[in-house]
Amino acid sequence: MTWTERLSLRIAQSIKTEETHFSTGQLAHGIEIFILNVINVIVIVALSLLFGLIGEVIPLLFFFFGLRLLTGGVHLKNPWTCLAFTVTLIVSGGLLIKNLPELSSPYVEIGMILVGGAGFLINYFYAPAKHTYMPADPKIQNRNRIIVLLAIGIGCLLSVILIEYTYKLSMTYILAVLLQSVLLMPRSFQIVSYLENKS
Repeated sequence: MTWTERLSLRIAQSIKTEETHFSTGQLAHGIEIFILNVINVIVIVALSLLFGLIGEVIPLLFFFFGLRLLTGGVHLKNPWTCLAFTVTLIVSGGLLIKNLPELSSPYVEIGMILVGGAGFLINYFYAPAKHTYMPADPKIQNRNRIIVLLAIGIGCLLSVILIEYTYKLSMTYILAVLLQSVLLMPRSFQIVSYLENKS
């Protein structure tokens, strides 16, 4: 048992009452996810400050986690491997955005439309992912799907329209949609399951 699991269990045991609708295990799991997300954000912000990427990483982090919060997606079982993967993914994305040359070409807009369209379709078919922290209530799942589809559709449309004014922000949103969508695909779950079973 990791220290985050032990801490989460202690907190859950101290706040659980007879009126609580959730079990101690469910509370502990939710608390642990919260703790791990706080650690994720602290490490990502610290590294982005260290590498001078704060202006690129914070919007990417905001867009990515906003979409992922509604849809879920693949997770690694080991929280520290998950932390390392998430930090690498977001900081690398910020580095990519910072060094992205500004191209004024209709091909860039077509590429953005294709990525946005692919993200929309992936989320239409697979969002929200079945996972321990995603609600099982079909009404909530349907609501989350509609919200994320609207966010992707409207966000990608605005990104294409405003690309000449906010190139990096537009590309950041498209990158966030791409990352979130890839981590929602069934193939991503299969790859992670294979790697975790092999180790």
